[in-house]
Amino acid sequence: MLNETGAIRKDPGGKLNLALVYPNTYWVGMSNLGFQTMYRLFNAHKGILCERFFTDCPRSVESGRALHDFHLIAFSLSYELDYPAALRMLLEKGIPVSSSTRKGCPIVMAGGAALSANPEPLAEALDLCFLGDGETLPDMLHEAFTKSTGYEEFLDRISLVPGVYLPARTSPVVEGEAIRGFTGPKPMLSLVDPLEDPARTAVMTPDTAFGDMYLVEAARGCPFQCRFCSAREMNSPYRSVPVDRLLPVFDEAAQLRSKVGLVSTSLNNHPQAAVIFEEMRKRGLKVAAPSLRPGTIGEDLLRALKDSRVAGVTLAPETGSEELRFALGKRIGNEVILEDVRALISSGIRDIKLYFMVGLPGEEIHDLDETVDLVKRIRQTFIHVSRGNRRIGTINVSINTMVPKPHTPFERQAMVEPGDAKARLSRIARALKSESNVTVSYEGPKWAYLQALLCRGDRNVFGLILEMARGEQGSWQRLMKDWPRNPDYYALRERPVGEILPWSFYRTGCT
Repeated sequence: MLNETGAIRKDPGGKLNLALVYPNTYWVGMSNLGFQTMYRLFNAHKGILCERFFTDCPRSVESGRALHDFHLIAFSLSYELDYPAALRMLLEKGIPVSSSTRKGCPIVMAGGAALSANPEPLAEALDLCFLGDGETLPDMLHEAFTKSTGYEEFLDRISLVPGVYLPARTSPVVEGEAIRGFTGPKPMLSLVDPLEDPARTAVMTPDTAFGDMYLVEAARGCPFQCRFCSAREMNSPYRSVPVDRLLPVFDEAAQLRSKVGLVSTSLNNHPQAAVIFEEMRKRGLKVAAPSLRPGTIGEDLLRALKDSRVAGVTLAPETGSEELRFALGKRIGNEVILEDVRALISSGIRDIKLYFMVGLPGEEIHDLDETVDLVKRIRQTFIHVSRGNRRIGTINVSINTMVPKPHTPFERQAMVEPGDAKARLSRIARALKSESNVTVSYEGPKWAYLQALLCRGDRNVFGLILEMARGEQGSWQRLMKDWPRNPDYYALRERPVGEILPWSFYRTGCT
């Protein structure tokens, strides 16, 4: 864990002492570009000391200090299933979980993709939530903290910052199970536009999923309109980082690694993509591409992948059914996907990972069979183009159950129940079992169900999360069964058009 360069150590005296916590392992947390970026930005402020915590590092990485020694604890929450671990970290250090009990000693806040989509399940534990882009937060947070004489004055000052949501001051009005409205200020997501300071790796360590590369954000948001995806809804508008802002970052990267991971929802849509690849080539930097969007894989990108000797790429067809894919807002035909596979294999790509989903709105059995058919056609294309190569690579098929996410056009959709989802996953896996060079993996539908419960829940879900934090992961299914509320109410059911949703008190940039 200490095999890293770039960690920042400061004298804590006279500074806002902030504990930046990723409620998962060091490996997972240090692989997260948002977490790394906020660590860099907090410490760039001369009046803030920021130190890191993880579930397998219960004392700070930088100095070994305890969590309760800091003025402010900031959780980075990218994944709903990390919620119980966040509360567990407070419990283990004797820190009151409820904000009304703590009274700001210490202040506990959270941000990140999952929390920005719906902060309500954790609202009772948080003094403040930060929704959206976090680049502006350090200055505002320091000013509010240092100029305040007490907790309530701090909340008064920080409430004026774009992106800040104070759960104690904005509350749902509930009648029975239904939300009738909200009292208090209604926040909006923080938005940094133009995006001129790209997120990038702050601490280099081999002990992450991307240990051999330097990560750089090329763009934020998404220019497309997939109805199931929260990236466009939560991060609109699409903002590309100008090349002149990337060049000094590439210079820094070249001193540390030979490979740069360009982070973007659609790399080839950057208006200066060709220039980016050329500038990286000049510096001897290899390209490590993110998931590539079919239909946007141009010659410049193919050349960059070939020059960088990239062995594997990821594509996300979502489903083999063109009709269903078009209904999702992903208007890409199967022939386009097959042509991209041909081009990628011809450019030296050896392995391809494919992402699919089951439980899509309107999905029928024949749609599952069309997914199987598309994988087989991709395999045939794959083998045909690979003939003559010393080694034929593999196609890894990863399938997940679709979770209707807040703020997306599918936020009110019903979710397929776990037993049905498992049958659909098994149908695809069985049909591809005998195909050579094809491997199939999928996450258990029960985890997708739990994710749906946490991401679609309201403040009533907090009690269940707290019980999960007190128990072991193996007991979570039992805890859901024993919970006095019906978890299906949050996870599975369709929301009628007139129903006020727990997260509908604030707007995203795309709304």
